[in-house]
Amino acid sequence: MSVLYRAVWADTSGPDPQAGVELLKTLVSGWIQETSEPVPLVEGRSEFDVSQGRHRDVLLRSIGPEAFEASVTDELPEDPTDWTTVIRVVADGTGVYALVELSMSSDDLARRVTVGRPKIVHDLLTAFEKPHLGASPILTEPLPVPSNGIDILAEMLAKPDRTLPVIVCSEPNGENDGSWLRVAGSLAARAEGVATVITLDRNAVAAFRNEFGSLAIWDGGVRVYAPGNVASDAEGWRHRYYLRTRFEESRGGTVDRIVYSVAQLSTRRRVPDVFRVFGVQSGPPAHGLDGMIPAKELADAQDHWEFELELARDEQSSLEKELASANGHLARLKDELIRLGLADVLWGTQHADGASVPDEVQYASEAVMAAQMYLSEWLALPESAVRELEDIDTAPEAYNWGNKTWRGLRALAAYAQERADGWDKGGFWEWCASGPLLGWPASTKKLSMSESEGVQTGGKFKGTRDFEVDQAVDPSGETTMLAHLKISEGGGSLAPRVYFYDDTGGATKKVHVGFVGPHHLVPNQSKN
Repeated sequence: MSVLYRAVWADTSGPDPQAGVELLKTLVSGWIQETSEPVPLVEGRSEFDVSQGRHRDVLLRSIGPEAFEASVTDELPEDPTDWTTVIRVVADGTGVYALVELSMSSDDLARRVTVGRPKIVHDLLTAFEKPHLGASPILTEPLPVPSNGIDILAEMLAKPDRTLPVIVCSEPNGENDGSWLRVAGSLAARAEGVATVITLDRNAVAAFRNEFGSLAIWDGGVRVYAPGNVASDAEGWRHRYYLRTRFEESRGGTVDRIVYSVAQLSTRRRVPDVFRVFGVQSGPPAHGLDGMIPAKELADAQDHWEFELELARDEQSSLEKELASANGHLARLKDELIRLGLADVLWGTQHADGASVPDEVQYASEAVMAAQMYLSEWLALPESAVRELEDIDTAPEAYNWGNKTWRGLRALAAYAQERADGWDKGGFWEWCASGPLLGWPASTKKLSMSESEGVQTGGKFKGTRDFEVDQAVDPSGETTMLAHLKISEGGGSLAPRVYFYDDTGGATKKVHVGFVGPHHLVPNQSKN
């Protein structure tokens, strides 16, 4: 079960929280039944057939008049994917709190999904007077900010406790057909509850540019400002910028990518303590009589989690070994620097500065952007190499996979640099096996320098490892890449892979990355 979206908000302005809970329960009933005059939901399980041939399995649990939880699973005959929306509402002495979470489970692990807020989010938000998350108001439509209001936008972005991303959309230069406002409206609707959308006309764009310099936006571009303090000297790569040309080439795909990014951030939000009244029960209703789960389903789940546990143990053991080695290396380095009277170098490099290579990223797309910005001297990573990262960025393992991808890209760049500095005892595998500080595990579970004979010669796999490369490497601009990093052994067909070509001994002196994306796009004999 993958959580794709999680919205949390509160309203402390209403005079009667319990009446607010009852109103929201009625709205939930109407959404479930797709009618403005719903019958009251019964406690426990109920079922409804709704539009488009969907069947809804509902589990309602009320805790007095102050709280209720509704788990709603949408099923479609012969569709391997189920969608579950969990709605929790609680009233206490300060106000009404709501949580809406969208999850998906599917037998088709390679299925691509379009993420957006469930309609019930809009219904519930518009029933509140002043919904907010912490210090951030929850908006249900784009907010236009004029040129004389840029200081307000700057103040909003500078709040260190801001937890909602802010998506800022700019008016294009010259004549335009207003499509930029339609883009803003689409973003606001689909990211409702998990992001704030701001629009700036041309005058406001100029004022914002004067205030924020290169971290601002211009000419129809859109920037997503990540949560936390944003100042004019902040690292721009953390706040993704989308040029107007991206929307002209693929408006729908670019909107999808932006919504994916903010929805993925929302799934990592901690659930407030007020919702602990519901205990540990969450997610979809049990499929079985009186909530009982079939034995086969339990056995399958046990097999799955035992497999995941073994993978996690292997990963932990590997990481502990690497950490012990790195700590030993750093301890020896520390002693030597102090002995040489260079302790100031040791302490001066303890923390990263704004110009240094970042220690961590948030997800795989950010790893790619950071590599393109910081590692380009030794690593070639064209845009064509970036393939379908939206699903990876929104997976429960997004942070883990993103940082492993970042580590792998840094290792490839570090290898190229050391090769240029004279290291000549083999290729990337041998370099990793030598134990360098920024190395990648030299293990068949994490690294493969080739592919099986079946993949290399099999007709159905022909061309699946041919990727773009600098023409200095191959005049055709394309070459076959068999070496790859295995970012994760678990995760099924969605697990990331990084394919690369070693030209450190050639004309470019670089490692060329041809593919960063899910495993199912580079099938082999066991995943085809």
